[in-house]
Amino acid sequence: MKILNIPSKSRRNYYVDLAALLPFIMLLFTGIVLLMYHSGKPIGENTLGHDGSFWLNIHIVCAVISLVMIGVHLSLHLSWFKKLFTGQLKNKYKIRNLVLVVLFLLTTITAVVPMFISEESNAAAVMLGLHNKIGLLLIIFFVIHLLTYFRWLVGTTKKVFGKYSM
Repeated sequence: MKILNIPSKSRRNYYVDLAALLPFIMLLFTGIVLLMYHSGKPIGENTLGHDGSFWLNIHIVCAVISLVMIGVHLSLHLSWFKKLFTGQLKNKYKIRNLVLVVLFLLTTITAVVPMFISEESNAAAVMLGLHNKIGLLLIIFFVIHLLTYFRWLVGTTKKVFGKYSM
């Protein structure tokens, strides 16, 4: 018995994408939960059985894991970036994917910068407010990204976990 033939590059991308998916979805979910606390809910009050500090810690852990995994994902697509910036990219989804990358970078920057300035400063509050709004846009573009590549994801899943051929 042998497994169905899937090119190694496609298989590698599939496994990286799968490994990045769960922590990123958790990051988005915890970000949505944290919006309640940013909207005035006291940090000590529970949401889904846990207080705001718990959700913030989970959000940060998921953010670090997601940052690493998305970095790996993007590094696997360096040729895409080269073609994009040299005008050689013919991908019909290039603008959507580029917007997703920019939103991801802006969301990351607006989360990290407040760590280096006083939490009580207006600049930190503005950055975190931007983080919340850009994060919501990121969720929308991430869903679009998933839907765009859904057929590839389903097809590759069937190939990887499908029946063995003899």
